[in-house]
Amino acid sequence: MGEGKFTLNEIAGAIDFVRGLNAARGGLLACPVSRLQVQYRLGYRRACELAGRLEELDVWEIVVTPSGLRGARIK
Repeated sequence: MGEGKFTLNEIAGAIDFVRGLNAARGGLLACPVSRLQVQYRLGYRRACELAGRLEELDVWEIVVTPSGLRGARIK
């Protein structure tokens, strides 16, 4: 995943990754941006862009818990 816009294949791969995490864990996924960073070897800004794109596509919803932890509710 290089600079610029994400390709359809990159987005499809990220969707599969997220759905796999949901199947394994269910519920709220902790530290979703960090997981994208590690899985795809992205910097923070790029991982945030991908997380936002996944939210736009209604794959997940980024939430903040009462304790301040960011998580993702996978749809």
